[in-house]
Parts: sequence; structure tokens; C-alpha cells
Amino acid sequence: MKIYLKIENDIIIDVKFETFGCGSAIASSSMATELIKGKPVSEALALTNKAVVEALDGLPVHKLHCSVLAEEAIKAALQDYYDRNGIEYDHEMSSDCLSCGHCCSQKLE
Repeated sequence: MKIYLKIENDIIIDVKFETFGCGSAIASSSMATELIKGKPVSEALALTNKAVVEALDGLPVHKLHCSVLAEEAIKAALQDYYDRNGIEYDHEMSSDCLSCGHCCSQKLE
């Protein structure tokens, strides 16, 4: 899953995605892009997999990892944007699955 961002004046003005996977992965990618388009970068950083699942009106438990991948792809794209532009960022936002705080098999409340 890859996310491509066009950012101007700290606003995400366009978002594209490239996903190879099941329908749940494609739907999660698509919804994540819709949720951040037109928003400030700070709001995109706050996107969670739970918000993606809620916007999709749910996902099967065994497909929740798709929403986690979408969240991580957004954060990785933003990290790349910061790196390319020499902008300081909080390293806690890194898309490191071991420290992301989510559990792919955990039910969303």
C-alpha cells in the first residue's frame, strides 16, 4: 500500500493511493485518502485505523489489519514529506508496526 500526497501551505490538496490486495485493503486505502484530502497535515497525522473502519461502516475482524495498513501508509507518506522538506517531526508517528499501539487482531470498540 502506497500513498502519494500533494501538500500546499500545510494542506493536503490531493491524495492518490496504490494498493495491491483484497477488497478490504483497497476500500481502506480509498477511505483513508478521502478522510485526509483537504485537511491540514496535523489532522492527517491524527487519522486512526478506527476512524477508517468507522467511515467504512465496519470491516470483518480478520480484515482489520487493512485499516492499520492504511493508517501506517498515511503516516509513512507524511514522514517522507517531512524528510524531503527538512521538517522536524515527532518520531512517534513512525510507521513501525511493533510500536504503533494497534493490534491487528484486536476488536475495535
